[in-house]
Amino acid sequence: MGSSSGWRMAGMEVPLLSTDSIEWRQVSVPYSSTSTANTSNPSVSKDFSSCCAIGNPPSYFIWKTKTSQSNLLEILELCSHKELSRIGLRFIFPDALFPFAFICKDESKIASGNHLSLYTLTVSGVAYLIRLRNNFDYGTSSVVPTDEFLAYNTQVQPHYGAITAVTATAGCLMIGRSDGSIGCFQLGVLDPSHSGFVSDLRDDAGFGRLWGILSRSSTLAAVQDLVISEVQQRKLLFVLHSDGSFRVWDLLSRVKIFSHAMTGAFMRLWVGEASNDTGMIPLAMLHKQNLEVSTETIFLYDLHCNVGDRMLLSLEPSLKKISLGEGGPIDVKLTSNKVWVLKEEGLIMQDLCGNKTTEGLAYYYALQETFIADLLFQSSEQSSDDLLWLAYSVFSDHGGSRPICIFCFLRALLIPGVHCNAVLRQTLGDYNKHFTDSEFGSFTLDGLKSEILSLIEHQGGSESPVSILQCWKAFCARYVNNWCKYNAACGLLVDPLTSAIGLVRNNTISLCRGLEDVEHIIHGSFEEQNKYISPGLVYSGDELDRKILFELLQCLRNVTQQLGKASSAIFYESLLTTPHISSEEVVSRFLKILETGYSSSTAAILISELGADTAWEKELSNHRNLRKFSTNMFLSLHALCHKANSWEKVLDVVESYLKFLVPHKIVLNLDAEAIFHINGSAIVQSTSQIAKVMFESALGVLMLLSYMTSISGQINMSHSDVSRVKLELIPMIQEIVTEWHIVHFFGTTPSESPAIEDFSYQLSSLHIDSSVDRRLWSGKLGKSEFSLAFILLLSMQSSSGELGKLSFSRLPNPSSLINLSREFTSWIIWGRTGEESSVFFSNSIDLALVLLRHGQYNATEYLLTLVDAYSRKEKMFESLQAVDGKFSALFHLLGCCLVAQTQHGLHKAVKESKVGEALRCFFRAASIEGSSKALQSLPHEAGWLRIDFSSAPSAAAWKLQYYQWVMQLFEQYNVSEAACQFALAALEQVDEALGTIDSSSRENNGESVTTVKGRLWANVFKFTLDLNNYHDAYCAIVSNPDEESKTICLRRFIIVLYERGAVKILCNGQLPLIGLVEKVERELVWKAERSDISTKPNPFKLLYAFEMHRHNWRRAATYMYLYSLRLRAEAAGKDHQVRSLTLQERLNGLAAAINALQLVHPSYAWIDAPVDETSVDKEHYPHKKARTTKQEQCPPDDALPQKLPSYLDVESLEKEFILTSAEYLLSLANIKWSFTGNEKPSVDLIDLLVETNSYDMAFTVILKFWTGSGLKRELERVFIAMALKCCPSRLAPSLHGKDRKTHGLLLTSSQDVLIHESLDAAASIQHAGSSHWETLELYLDKYRAFHPRLPLIVAGTLLSADSQIELPLWLVRHFKGDRNENSFGMTGNESNPASLFRLYVDYGRYAEAINMLIEHMETLASVRPADVIRRKRPFAVWFPYTSVERLWCLLEESIRLGHRIDQSEKLKKLLHGVLLNHLNLLKVDSDDVKSSAS
Repeated sequence: MGSSSGWRMAGMEVPLLSTDSIEWRQVSVPYSSTSTANTSNPSVSKDFSSCCAIGNPPSYFIWKTKTSQSNLLEILELCSHKELSRIGLRFIFPDALFPFAFICKDESKIASGNHLSLYTLTVSGVAYLIRLRNNFDYGTSSVVPTDEFLAYNTQVQPHYGAITAVTATAGCLMIGRSDGSIGCFQLGVLDPSHSGFVSDLRDDAGFGRLWGILSRSSTLAAVQDLVISEVQQRKLLFVLHSDGSFRVWDLLSRVKIFSHAMTGAFMRLWVGEASNDTGMIPLAMLHKQNLEVSTETIFLYDLHCNVGDRMLLSLEPSLKKISLGEGGPIDVKLTSNKVWVLKEEGLIMQDLCGNKTTEGLAYYYALQETFIADLLFQSSEQSSDDLLWLAYSVFSDHGGSRPICIFCFLRALLIPGVHCNAVLRQTLGDYNKHFTDSEFGSFTLDGLKSEILSLIEHQGGSESPVSILQCWKAFCARYVNNWCKYNAACGLLVDPLTSAIGLVRNNTISLCRGLEDVEHIIHGSFEEQNKYISPGLVYSGDELDRKILFELLQCLRNVTQQLGKASSAIFYESLLTTPHISSEEVVSRFLKILETGYSSSTAAILISELGADTAWEKELSNHRNLRKFSTNMFLSLHALCHKANSWEKVLDVVESYLKFLVPHKIVLNLDAEAIFHINGSAIVQSTSQIAKVMFESALGVLMLLSYMTSISGQINMSHSDVSRVKLELIPMIQEIVTEWHIVHFFGTTPSESPAIEDFSYQLSSLHIDSSVDRRLWSGKLGKSEFSLAFILLLSMQSSSGELGKLSFSRLPNPSSLINLSREFTSWIIWGRTGEESSVFFSNSIDLALVLLRHGQYNATEYLLTLVDAYSRKEKMFESLQAVDGKFSALFHLLGCCLVAQTQHGLHKAVKESKVGEALRCFFRAASIEGSSKALQSLPHEAGWLRIDFSSAPSAAAWKLQYYQWVMQLFEQYNVSEAACQFALAALEQVDEALGTIDSSSRENNGESVTTVKGRLWANVFKFTLDLNNYHDAYCAIVSNPDEESKTICLRRFIIVLYERGAVKILCNGQLPLIGLVEKVERELVWKAERSDISTKPNPFKLLYAFEMHRHNWRRAATYMYLYSLRLRAEAAGKDHQVRSLTLQERLNGLAAAINALQLVHPSYAWIDAPVDETSVDKEHYPHKKARTTKQEQCPPDDALPQKLPSYLDVESLEKEFILTSAEYLLSLANIKWSFTGNEKPSVDLIDLLVETNSYDMAFTVILKFWTGSGLKRELERVFIAMALKCCPSRLAPSLHGKDRKTHGLLLTSSQDVLIHESLDAAASIQHAGSSHWETLELYLDKYRAFHPRLPLIVAGTLLSADSQIELPLWLVRHFKGDRNENSFGMTGNESNPASLFRLYVDYGRYAEAINMLIEHMETLASVRPADVIRRKRPFAVWFPYTSVERLWCLLEESIRLGHRIDQSEKLKKLLHGVLLNHLNLLKVDSDDVKSSAS
């Protein structure tokens, strides 16, 4: 459209809002039985929309019909002075609708509080009047109540023609038909049954005044269009017939007041507002020249109105027309002085005043489709290819060519105005990537980026640069196509009062803005440039400067065209995403491309991607373009210099042109606060578009001047001219580029959602003293359509101009929207006052405060970093800090921003980087002279960003306070390392700061140097402790001069070490506890006394290790003994399992105490015993734990300890250890027995141990606590019990009436270390499941030495239990094995053969007794010859003859009584024989003795 010489660009479409977030309330209109419609009429062929403005300030009610659902009517309320209504209405009618609706105020008496009326018509002829509820409040109802709507069938008569046109005004619906008739229906005024409800407009003057008479003229052609307009407070009906007849009717009198026959096929009619001054009514008629070719033209007419006694109308011939070509208009609107025509290609505007030529100069407004296609590199085939070649040429050395292309596409897709969730979701669906509503709604911007990138990779976009480009081109082409379908234009929105013009699309609403001066110059002709150049430039008075500028702009276009449209996108991305390459280097790479073209290395890289032939053709094309460009530029620049006579003149013109690119400076008032309204979106989008144009224009000038300096020798530029360009013009352009880049960045960068844990967000979320509007837009943070500029706009004060007047009550017109954008830009760049400052972008501090207040930390960091980098690049820092000190506030705010970002889940490396940068910023802020005043100047509403330094009389005192404030800030965000740095920095300032304050001041302040240092060292201690730097934390304790603070820190140090399991650092000598040993021990004791013994690590064990490391053996033993006493008290009230574990731990404690005392000289191997042992048993729990009752604390009476001696030696501890071991073993058998502290345990303990088979422990207790006869007595008791267990016919007596299980005797510590090695053997046997006989044999062998009669006791016990039991061989051997070598017979110790013989005789074991007697007598007889001499000695042979005699008598008695006679006689005979032989042997030996004696 802009290519034709007859069209001039006048503006652009600006997105206003999207209806995707609207909550549509669907209400059905019930079918009326009284309105039987004729359904022969065709449905509507296209979507249509229009608007009705009601009220002052007006509310714009937008209605829309759709071809996809022809019976649906959507209604949306739009108010420019408040936020968009979140509720819309969707009426579902029984039949398809005519593309018409009319909404007006309901002034009828039956309105019932409903203030609006809706008139509409179905294609079948049913007219509806619906009274709309206020705020569309239909609740949960899904049907319009019958008392709130009226339906009437307008086609009740069969001879009525088809409906061809419809219009309405309040109380009246007009219908035009194919037969030329016009029906008037007074809906809402009269009842349908009233005779005057229906009337017709007819030509007969006599009968035309009578209502209800139906008379039609057969000569009238079909009604083509109807329009109602109010002229001089009279409502007129304008009628266009298909034969070209044009008529005007007075609706009040129902009289035709004008008629004119037009020549040609006119299809549509539009009527503008009548001018009160001229009396002219603008008309527009659509003429279709040929039905086949479908070439359409809009003719513009003026209908002159003279008002007197009667209204006279006269139609002037048409002198203007607008050729539309093929394709009709979507919508047309007329105002008093303009006509607006909406086509698919664009929006056309033509002035109705001024030039009366046949086809005057028309203007067009670029639509959003063009803007989006240009952003996504879809406007031309070469734009995306240029992106690839430029990216490779600029970033090939840095490896960033692929990311830069991705960033360009992604950023363009997701900026406000381009990004649309529904379109993006549909585009992803085209690639079979489907999501549910909840899934897609949960995506953040980062999530959407990830989904898009994964799709591109899946499509093959990760293989090569060319494949990446092709995938992105295809994806963006689909996106643009879907966007155009989803947001197709369907109507115009016009505010006649302000001349505001907007577009209604299927799912968006937009406004139109005018052009900035630079845009007029860029898009206009030379004459248009003269129109816009003259106000801003100061020249010598002739036209030479304008001609120079025109030719300069031609050179500028050549440079821009040579680089391509992608150059600005790449340069923009280099400012945002590539810190490894500066913008200056990007410019130098662009310049190299202008000079020598794309490098051969770039072509070589792309050969493998494009193919040799394609790459070769592309390279040849680039070379041809380069030669053509170089030649044209050489000739143009020479001609330019020749025309200006010198380069100085040319540079003067360039400098004047740059004034157009500098943001306007406008002084704003500070009266009222801006309110969130829909105009804000238009202002933001308009500002973003202008910033983009300005940014690209300034970049083009920068490239042109850089190119001129690079070929200065060829174009005869002097050294002074080159210096002027490099030192004056280029820095000026760089500043302009940076400023517009910042404005564009604010307008296109979505805001970020504040973190929940963010302090400022939590404060603002309370909504203290905040309006409803502010809470409303605060909820928009983080939305893709809510950019950073909204935050700035809504924080901005309203101005005295347009921004404070109509903009809040009505929609702005294109010129006003430009002015609003200028004011907004001025506020961003220059601030409220528009005053210049020596600091570049001095308003950045105010902007940073606004952004920080709303949690926009990333944007704040980028803004302040950019300003800092630019200032350092300009080498102005030293002079600036002396001028106003604003940089201290800049660094302060940047530091605050970086600190706040550390809470956003950053990676460790990124977080550390930001903390380090924040440290640098705060120290730089403190080092600038005058920083105290600069930081005090921060506004009070800055909240936690503001610092009060009013009490700092000196620089050192100020630094002391500032460092402490920064320290607290880092502490608030849990950045302990940085907080520690500032605590140490504050310590360096204490002496100097407090030294400047007199003593009286210090007394008033209540803090001395020692107190301040103590507090700061305490903070250092806290921060280092948080970082687990225990050595540094201890050094902070040692360095603390405040004793009270030192003690508190030491106690905290020990507590934290306990909690973190690092307390061993106190015991292994890593910390030099010089001078603090007693304090540390005291704190450890304090901790032990007040801690639960189950605490890990155990405080008593820690004390033991602490003392052992320092060779304080007795103290170590004392603490472990105290630990064992606490454990004894704990075990008293515990259940079985816990009690066993407690006793085991107590054994470990006693063993450790014994071991410690054994390291001491025996003379000093003792410890002090508690004076009252019960005092140790008291539990000292922390206050937060519920104390046990007194009854639970005290052990039972029999467990109360007796009074102990004043000291305890090793032997006492060993005895307690043994008794505790016995108690532990009993607890394993689930037998409760408590140590009473007595010197000797009761015999019940021995019985319990034997009962549980704990023989080893039983013998250990006996040997430790009994001696002499008592020892023998206890041993006999134990072996009697053991012997009884071996009897199968009799169970051992149970002292407690229960059978006990056999348990092991292994005692282990918590590390499973054996405690008592003496228990090893017995435990091994018992765990192996050995029989009672084996156990008895083992212990009888072991303890017979302590009591020789034990075998006799065992044998007697066995026989007494079972006289027929067979004694084991090993037991019999105990009786036979101890015989003296010099004695023969049955002699021996207490357990000798004779005693066993007696037992056999006593228990009736005659056979065993005789066999035993025979055995010994035969042994006596069969001695070796060497032993015969000894046998013959006196008293060498002895037998229990009395027992033998008793055995003889018992056998005889048994025979006499008849008991086992045969056996008894046999035994008697055997006994007789052995005795006879024995006596013979004795006789022989006696004779031998006598012989030898004689």
